[in-house]
Amino acid sequence: MLNLKEVKQGIAQLAAEKGLPEDKIWEAVEVSMARAYKKEYLPKASIARATINQETGDVKFVKVLQVVDDTMVYVPVENDEEEPIKRDENDKRVRFNSERHIFFNEAKIINSSINLGEEIIIPLENKDNFSRIAAQVAKQTIVQQIKELEKQVLVQEYESKVGDIVTGVVQKIYNNNVFVSLGKAFGLLPYTEAIRNEKLFLGDKKKFLITEIKEDRGSLEVILSRNRNDFIFKLLELEVPEIQEGLIEVKSIVREPGFRTKIAVTSLDDDVDAIGACIGPRGARISALLDEIAEEKFDIIEYSEEPATYLKSALSPVEISDIEIDPTTKEIRAFVHPDSLSVAIGKKGQNVRLASKLIGWDVKIIPTLVEEDNK
Repeated sequence: MLNLKEVKQGIAQLAAEKGLPEDKIWEAVEVSMARAYKKEYLPKASIARATINQETGDVKFVKVLQVVDDTMVYVPVENDEEEPIKRDENDKRVRFNSERHIFFNEAKIINSSINLGEEIIIPLENKDNFSRIAAQVAKQTIVQQIKELEKQVLVQEYESKVGDIVTGVVQKIYNNNVFVSLGKAFGLLPYTEAIRNEKLFLGDKKKFLITEIKEDRGSLEVILSRNRNDFIFKLLELEVPEIQEGLIEVKSIVREPGFRTKIAVTSLDDDVDAIGACIGPRGARISALLDEIAEEKFDIIEYSEEPATYLKSALSPVEISDIEIDPTTKEIRAFVHPDSLSVAIGKKGQNVRLASKLIGWDVKIIPTLVEEDNK
């Protein structure tokens, strides 16, 4: 019999410290005791289980046998030369083992309602004393079980967070990969998911998008990103309650991570200014994005179904004097003053490139003639 008071206190403490369900820890203790019993008293091939009465502390041990017939197992037969008879390679039956199997006709004597393939439970004599080796097996088993349980709980927790923002602290940088402490788990920001021109340092506290949950060598690995468009959307959603409430819709995000992002928004409520809400009082809301990604510029623009209107917003504050649209090629030619040409195009064509992606048309920036402007 277990010292029930001590076991209950230990399990409750472990559950509180690790954030694990108590019933799962009880199961881990039962598994450890079954393995200790098997180590001490049963053949290696046998299957043992233990059940703890949480009210009395009593422990019961049983042996488990699978009910089989000759379509499921074969009994080795030897010929006169005492060599094993070769079986057909298509024979998928497993070898009969009396420690794991019981034939159907024998099982029916023990339990008349048993069915083929089911398990039959054979009670075992209760034992209280285990050798040092068996006790060590029990200890190792419960440690393994608790580690596996911790991993399962973490996997369930972080799987539900895929696609969400988490805050973490940079712990290590190796081969351009960033390892991040997320509290209960560690995250990995691969260099392919990082902002190319962003420098992170040990101890930096940053936000990340969870993209995937993986297991690597038995450990949980939370894959993170800072260069995806969804990262920007989730950051904005955190800062703008109107997006969470469905009053503002983010129609599109185009981005060159670390340089510039254009975000098209529209209001679903006539009383709500979409751009103003995203920028926030005195720019507080958009400042949160700028603080998180200091090197990136953000343009919040008004979405429009009309390509010309949409393009004017996408290129703002550049003034467009005229627009020509070719629906057959989905090309838009925007005419701007020569003085505004470099701003409209942007550094290395970035501004016009993002505007094209945003509206889904091929945008051409064309300078107007100065003589026309003077008329």
